[in-house]
Amino acid sequence: MAETQPLCKHDPWAYALVFPNDDATVDASTMTLQPAALEILGRLYSAGIETKLFHSASLSTATKTPSLIICKLRTTHAFLASEAARINLPMPMNAVKLRAIAESGFIGTDGRLIESFAIAQLATDTYTPYEHIHMKYDVAPHAQALYEPHSHEHFFSSTKRLLLLESLIVNVAQLNLEALKAQGVILDCFPLHDDVERPLLRDALTSMTYMTWHTPVHAVKNYFGCRIGFYFAYLVFYSNWLLIAALVGLGVFLLEASIKTPLLHFVSGNATASFYLIQVYTVPLFGAFVVLWSTLFLESWKRQTATLALQWGTTNIEEVEQVRPSFQGVPASCSITGAPIKYFSEAEKLWRQLVSWAILLALILVDMAIVALVFYLRYYLTQTHPTWCSVTISGHELSLSSPICSCVNVVQMNLMYRIYDRLSLRMNEYENHATDSAYENHYLVKSILFNFVNSYMALVYVAVLKKPIEGKCWEDDCFWELRYSLIIIYGVQIVVGNVKEVWVPRLYNKLLGHRTVARCEVDLRSRAEQQFLQTEYGWKGSFDDTLEMVLQFGYSTFFVIAFPLTPLLSYVNNVIEIRVDGYRLTVDCRRPVPRNADGLGLWVDVLENMVTFSIVSNAYVIFYTHGYLGDVIDVYLWQNVNRPYWDLALFVGFVTIVLLFRAVLAMCIDDVPAAVAKQLKRQAFLVTKVLDQVVADTDVAKRRAITPAALTTLNIIHANDSDGHGSYGAV
Repeated sequence: MAETQPLCKHDPWAYALVFPNDDATVDASTMTLQPAALEILGRLYSAGIETKLFHSASLSTATKTPSLIICKLRTTHAFLASEAARINLPMPMNAVKLRAIAESGFIGTDGRLIESFAIAQLATDTYTPYEHIHMKYDVAPHAQALYEPHSHEHFFSSTKRLLLLESLIVNVAQLNLEALKAQGVILDCFPLHDDVERPLLRDALTSMTYMTWHTPVHAVKNYFGCRIGFYFAYLVFYSNWLLIAALVGLGVFLLEASIKTPLLHFVSGNATASFYLIQVYTVPLFGAFVVLWSTLFLESWKRQTATLALQWGTTNIEEVEQVRPSFQGVPASCSITGAPIKYFSEAEKLWRQLVSWAILLALILVDMAIVALVFYLRYYLTQTHPTWCSVTISGHELSLSSPICSCVNVVQMNLMYRIYDRLSLRMNEYENHATDSAYENHYLVKSILFNFVNSYMALVYVAVLKKPIEGKCWEDDCFWELRYSLIIIYGVQIVVGNVKEVWVPRLYNKLLGHRTVARCEVDLRSRAEQQFLQTEYGWKGSFDDTLEMVLQFGYSTFFVIAFPLTPLLSYVNNVIEIRVDGYRLTVDCRRPVPRNADGLGLWVDVLENMVTFSIVSNAYVIFYTHGYLGDVIDVYLWQNVNRPYWDLALFVGFVTIVLLFRAVLAMCIDDVPAAVAKQLKRQAFLVTKVLDQVVADTDVAKRRAITPAALTTLNIIHANDSDGHGSYGAV
């Protein structure tokens, strides 16, 4: 098929549209497109998108003919700029040029003079008055000169070009891509990797020489978009804070390993006497530290989110969402605009959600029952047949039933997750959500509820329920059994998680290539074809990565006092995770469709609730599982102590004090730094001047000169009110 003259000589191909090479797409007799496929190209042409069609190098295993028809897409700067103005795309402003126009003023589009509106900079300001200012794209000549171009070659960054090209495809060409995929008209439509930017980002992310705080987060955002940028920003920020907890946990672990008694004495002496200055219990002190650390981390992350949103121009960003193609409803008219819409009744929506949750809650109960069976197996091996799973070391018989059952529990967790994940996705589809954000938020709630039970139920059982139910713990110490269970469950989860992230996409890519096409040398396949055969990352990939980090936060806070090295394990894992995720995104996966975001969304609320639960769980482990009061009684030789009463009193007191302290801390720390709030106000003011061209009262207000004659006229007091002219004179 003949190529058309390029619309933009140096503009790279940015998107790929993949058709199946079958009779529904191509007329075999004329080797031309069928009407349905040709209509798609016609719509793309009308939207200003250039296309290039070619056959794939891969051959069908059945017919030995090219299995795919690939259509590459690109457009010119003129169409990109037009679409940017239509959708009000936020663009960074050049600080130097913005300062110049603010100090000099300018002539507005209607000919009015906009006088100087320079902003003073104080010595205490964190940002200069014109730094990190973003405004919607405007075609006005005076505004065009103020935008910060991405580079000499491209005014828009590659991410913004993809956003605009997708908007042209969906909104201007009006192609419902998901519906076309569901109908089999197309196989997929996806962005192409940039051959210049991708190798640089890959090398930067996968290098083993940089520390976590030097991760190129801004480069990730510039290439993959704000949503993935915020995930990496959270991963890096969380890892940096983990390093603090890891060092403290390492110190506590070494102290516990070197001092047999849990009571640590810090002694100071002089020539005459020695006396105790401080007596510290490592377990309660470390538990209090973890709660304080998690609270400060979360409050600091909120502030970091506000700062990044300012720098990236996504503060309070609102995207106009399209109705999901799978959304079902009866045709109706919008009561506000009169536009045709699909109507789905609230009663039907509520009923479907009730059915969905009933099924999912039943599966959660099944999961809890399986966990109970695993612990029954552990009890059976320990009590009924203690010699079946035991080894003798240095004359001491050690039971392995608990470690073995912990490994079984890890297998159960991963299997149940796969089952629940597939079912929850189907139930989410059944609930018939209208927009992608509603779909993803409802899925998030379902996923968090199950994963909370699935991931932590075994640890909760050991810490809270095992002794009351079974009467004893492994080696007669529930605290030590909790420690070993945490080590095994979390350790195996780390290994399994990294194996899945590294090897599963590669195996999928190989299986997909061999299943759909005949063998072909990779170097014969075009860039678009190679990327089509790669794993799709999508919203689910971003969701799963964020879920992994949120669950890790739970392991690092809920029962961390049982094993103080947990934060250190998490930090080491995250150092690897940053590089693994970077490699997957730049090498193994297709380029995700960039999405704007102003933060992590509902994930922050999940973290808030997890911090609250960590306060309760750590308090319970301190005062019940570990038996803090028993240590105090042993040290001070107290007698006639009402243990149940004082255990409860200490537990309630600890939780109450820490919750109050956390609430006060949260109130004292603003979610938005003062410097960011000030800069956002400056941005709003500059928008009114530069784009809205609001004229201040003192800009061009009409005035008359005050002359002696005028003052004489004004200084007349009339005898009575009359209908004549006033003393100010005729206008």
